[in-house]
Amino acid sequence: MTAVELEKVRNAIKGNKNAFAELMDERKKDIYRIAFIYVKNNLDAMDLFHDTVYNAFATIKKLKNPEFFNTWITRITINCCINFLKKKKRINKNEIQCIDSDDIYQYSDGTPDLSEVLSSNIDLIEAIEKLDIKLKTVILLKYYQDFTINQVAEIVECPIGTVKTRLNRALSLLRLELKDVKGGNFNE
Repeated sequence: MTAVELEKVRNAIKGNKNAFAELMDERKKDIYRIAFIYVKNNLDAMDLFHDTVYNAFATIKKLKNPEFFNTWITRITINCCINFLKKKKRINKNEIQCIDSDDIYQYSDGTPDLSEVLSSNIDLIEAIEKLDIKLKTVILLKYYQDFTINQVAEIVECPIGTVKTRLNRALSLLRLELKDVKGGNFNE
């Protein structure tokens, strides 16, 4: 996080609404991506984005360490998604403890859009979708959201060793799944 971003976070914590609005504007794509992956529906993802912003605004004064803002906002997004899915009964209670996003949706800021991603990576996406929610979560946070292993552990509230184990297990399962599809040429 840059010094400018840290200053915005500090100002937002102090109650500066403009600083908070700028922070949310800078992270709207990431928040939306996480929500979209969970609900796979644009309207619901937008609702979850708004819920996240509302919850973040209501609780930003409780954020003690501004340098953890990105982790904090990701956790709020995940919690909003989990609460939404609980209400919709799309996932069972056993899958809810250590959960987070997968990022398939892309934007028009120079990165591929959804149709391009889907057409070029459909096999990988399908393989990721088959993973257990806990394995899927760590894969998506690490490789699609570019969080470090320490950040992933903090977000999913699991020990670092557990995150590493889940990553290794998920990658092994993806290799097996894609070996048949890609003729054995799949490498991380």
